Amino acid sequence: MEKDLHLKSNPQISVDEVWNMSDQVVVDVRSPAEYNGGSFPGAINIPLLENEERESIGILYKHFGQIKAVEEGYDILNSKMDRFTGQFKQIPRDRLVIVYCARGGMRSQVVTSFLQHLGYNSRQLSGGYKAFRNWNLDKFDTFHFNFPFVLHGKTGVGKTLVLTKLENALDLEGLADHRGSIFGGIGKKPVTQKTFEANLLVDLEKLDNSKPIFIEGESRKIGDVSIPDPIFRQMKTARNILLEASIKTRVARTIEEYITRQPETIAHLKTIIGQLKSDLGKKQVANLIDLFDKEDYANCFEYILLNYYDRKYSHSMEKLEFSAIISTENVDEACREIQEHACSFQE
Repeated sequence: MEKDLHLKSNPQISVDEVWNMSDQVVVDVRSPAEYNGGSFPGAINIPLLENEERESIGILYKHFGQIKAVEEGYDILNSKMDRFTGQFKQIPRDRLVIVYCARGGMRSQVVTSFLQHLGYNSRQLSGGYKAFRNWNLDKFDTFHFNFPFVLHGKTGVGKTLVLTKLENALDLEGLADHRGSIFGGIGKKPVTQKTFEANLLVDLEKLDNSKPIFIEGESRKIGDVSIPDPIFRQMKTARNILLEASIKTRVARTIEEYITRQPETIAHLKTIIGQLKSDLGKKQVANLIDLFDKEDYANCFEYILLNYYDRKYSHSMEKLEFSAIISTENVDEACREIQEHACSFQE
């Protein structure tokens, strides 16, 4: 490989241009750790340097300067050139390839030049991932819901069941891969804030803003991620719909969600129940653990729903006003009523 690829000028492309394209291939050439922290939606990771390699190059740069670091970088790349080239050869030659690194600097410059040499139509993302992150956040500042409706309801009423059947719905818990409660991370793989915000923008732009948009009521934080301020402020001023269901139905749905669908997480669930001592008391938690061990999930979850979740929920709901109260005993019927109610505000 030529050792002047980082000096060649490449055709540039902006974030806005890439966002509005289709059929392009976006390649993130940062290290796997950087990529896992957040990436351009749909980008594939073909790292120029692995995590340890990037770290060693950084140390070399700090102590011996850029020239030495660049030479070492080329030596590392040459040692794995066959594998690196093979990864790119999986991309069809007729596809436009967009390459980015952290700031649109040397790594993406080298790879874009290399792809040009291989005969690919490749372009370097101007400003790299940092430019995308700033652009992503700016987009939230200008996004406006025309007809937002926020669905509220106690744990187990089936808010997510309803959302998945409603047209034009935004599933924030799905994007966060977290249910937003003390049991919310069970069986989930929560995403980073950067990934959450990138995927949120993708889903926002899929919505039809000329029609009612349905969002599940959330606190600002969903697990470890936070809803961006511009979006959360609009949720706070949206019309609210309260969903209700009997405690029997709520318990059945909770058992279905946490036990029936995820039997492999039962041990984790038991551990979390054991952490409720400060809220429910040591004696009561011991009773709950006993019920859980006996597989009396109905009585165990009913107590937790009524005495833990409902108490916390009631406090957060005190100041809310609702434009409708709808039963979710029958999810399909609830969806029909919600749609009819929301559409009445457009007339």
